Order: sequence, then C-alpha cells, then structure tokens
Amino acid sequence: MTNRKVLPLEHEHQDENDLAAIKEIEDGLDLLEKNVPVYTPDLQFFEQLITDQKQIMKKKLLRDLAIFIVVALLVVSSVLFMLYQLPVAFFILQGIVTVFIIAYSTVSFVKQVNGT
Repeated sequence: MTNRKVLPLEHEHQDENDLAAIKEIEDGLDLLEKNVPVYTPDLQFFEQLITDQKQIMKKKLLRDLAIFIVVALLVVSSVLFMLYQLPVAFFILQGIVTVFIIAYSTVSFVKQVNGT
C-alpha cells in the first residue's frame, strides 16, 4: 500500500452549506404548498372512472371472444373439410405442421440454452 496524502476538508463549512441548502429547499417546498392548491376529486369521479373502465373491458372481452370463436370455427371446419374431402392434403398439412412445431421448438430450446 502506498501512503496517500489527504487534504483536510472543511467539514464545518460543508455542514453550513448543506444546512443552508436544506433550509432553502424546505422554504421553497413550503412556499409551493402554500401557493399551489391541491385538488382531490370526489369519490363519485373515481367510481364513474372505474365503471367506465369495466364497461370498456367487458366490450373488449366480448369482441375478442367473438373473434376467437369465429376463427376457431373457420379453422375446425376447414380441417374437417380437408379430412373428409381431401385426405391426402390433410395428411400433408399435418406433416408440415408437425415438422414446423419440432423445428420451432428445437430452435427455441437452443436459443434458451445458449442465452441468446
């Protein structure tokens, strides 16, 4: 270890500066509290806001559910149509989907193991 020369700091002067800065901050905050009125909305405002948000969420849920049902029916009906009308195309599609799922899972697993 080497010996270091440390300059003595004026702790009393720093303490006075710190106390003066703290006093100025407190005075500024007190002045701010006195000059800026704080408005708190009444309870009905918040209750109405909650009611509106619930209605919006309910509408969005119903819309999303309707879209999901329509898409699910289209997918199931097209798969069943392919199964009964075009069995070769159905089995080819099933093979392609199976290969895609295996490839995607392998790539995701490798990325997760490698940390990328």
